[in-house]
Amino acid sequence: MVRSTLAGWLGAAEALAARPLSRRTRLKLDDCRRIGGELLRVLSGEEPGEGTSDARRVLAVSARGRLQALTSAFLCPRATFVELLVAAPWNLLAAEDPPDLRAARGAGAALLAALVERSRARGGGGRLALLAENPRSRERYERLGFRRMDPADRPLTLVPPGGAGFSPSILRLAAGSPGPEEERSPWMLLEPPAARPWRSLDPELRAV
Repeated sequence: MVRSTLAGWLGAAEALAARPLSRRTRLKLDDCRRIGGELLRVLSGEEPGEGTSDARRVLAVSARGRLQALTSAFLCPRATFVELLVAAPWNLLAAEDPPDLRAARGAGAALLAALVERSRARGGGGRLALLAENPRSRERYERLGFRRMDPADRPLTLVPPGGAGFSPSILRLAAGSPGPEEERSPWMLLEPPAARPWRSLDPELRAV
């Protein structure tokens, strides 16, 4: 069901792109297609992803009988690591764009709030760690309370090793020598007291 949902979202993103949309929404739809496609390939076993497939868990939020956001995540020693997170493309529309009746505002934030609770329940203290893939996602995560990870955060306790060990990127950060790649796509951390549930704009959103 998850893979078919992602495939459907990729098609929906293409259809939405045919509408008269703002430039920022078009950029978000490009992000959706790229990240959603990557998540689909990871779940299909075509790409390795960050951790190992046996430790990966998929979480979603739904509203009105429809999945509205999806993520793959890992339980790590000191946090829940958010590998890839994608919202349904109709949830990326801005107020100035033509409305879509499928939209559930705040789906991504609702999914992160569910992950915060999972982190608390499983010994991660409510911490979330992730890699911000692009400037738009970095800005979004900063507004939600995430900050850039640094070596003092013990990065190797916040992210999962893959089949060949930790990625070169997180090893550079852990060693205190991040490079241009980490500047473009920073590793980020949400921790108490910033780790708190956020109010969703759609009261029907539920974790599934």
